Amino acid sequence: MKNNLLLLLIFFASSIAAQKNDFLLTMNGIGALKIGMSQAEIERLVSQKLILKNARDKGVSYNDTATAKYKHINVTLYFQRQYTADTSFYMYLIGLKTSSALCKTEKGVGIGSNKLQIISAYGANFISMGPEYEDEAFTKKSKTKYQVDVNSDDWKRKIVFSLINNKVGAMEVVTVFSDEE
Repeated sequence: MKNNLLLLLIFFASSIAAQKNDFLLTMNGIGALKIGMSQAEIERLVSQKLILKNARDKGVSYNDTATAKYKHINVTLYFQRQYTADTSFYMYLIGLKTSSALCKTEKGVGIGSNKLQIISAYGANFISMGPEYEDEAFTKKSKTKYQVDVNSDDWKRKIVFSLINNKVGAMEVVTVFSDEE
């Protein structure tokens, strides 16, 4: 009986740890959903066909977005075209966003955290921050919306924390492209 109880406790502890990893937001993505994955790989992972918003665009648009359910949470996926020939390409993931309270960073920052908690957790990283703007001309600063960006050590990715009324309301992991790319 004691052995069965011990095995049951080990099983529950390992399943809880696996669930935490499913929602761990890092500079690489969320859980198994990783930056650099192709659209086809993501469709297999989430068991659904992704509907790209600009799929019929034959012009100069190289970026696209889709929404999906990953492990019961809503995510917005940012894609970019990768050409394999002059007219042949596939879409690959360059960023993602979620507002799920299940997601937390490796440092424990998540939905509901405040600016000081972000700065305390990521003080060793380069951080940029400031208010968001209410208009497209960038002349009216928001009094309620704020953004904190935490860059990776190699400056190739960043986590973007969007705050509303001083609390994290959404988190993004995005690829940072240099001017040469």
